Amino acid sequence: MKSMKTPRPPSDWEGEKCRHITAKDQWSLSEIQAQLALFDGWSVQTSAQEGKAISLWRSWQPGQFGAVKAMVDCTCQLADQEDHHPEVTFSYGAIEVHWSTHSAGGISDNDWICAAKLDRLFKGLNSVET
Repeated sequence: MKSMKTPRPPSDWEGEKCRHITAKDQWSLSEIQAQLALFDGWSVQTSAQEGKAISLWRSWQPGQFGAVKAMVDCTCQLADQEDHHPEVTFSYGAIEVHWSTHSAGGISDNDWICAAKLDRLFKGLNSVET
C-alpha cells in the first residue's frame, strides 16, 4: 500500500535538491490538492482524458518586459541548477511556468522543490508583482 504524502510548507521544500524520479513518486490528485493549500498562487493542470495531474503551474504579471526577462533568466538558472526543466511561456508583461516530472507521469517532489525555489527567487526581484 502506498503511503500518503504529507503536505509541507514552501520553506521546507527550498532546502531540498531535485533527484531522479520514477512513476512510483507521482503525487495523487488528493495529495496535490492538500499541498496546493500551502503554495500561494499555484494551480494544477489536469488531463481531461486521464483525470490525473500533469503539471503544477503559476503565472505572474509584472507588467514590464525587463521584469519578465529577469524572471525568465531566474527560471532558466534554477532549471539548470536542479536539472529539472519547466515549460515557460512569456509575453511583454507576463510569464507562466509549468513544472511537471515526465518520468513520474505527473507531479512529483521535484516540482514542489522548484516551485518553492522559484517563488523565493521571484520575491527577491523588486519589480515583480504577482
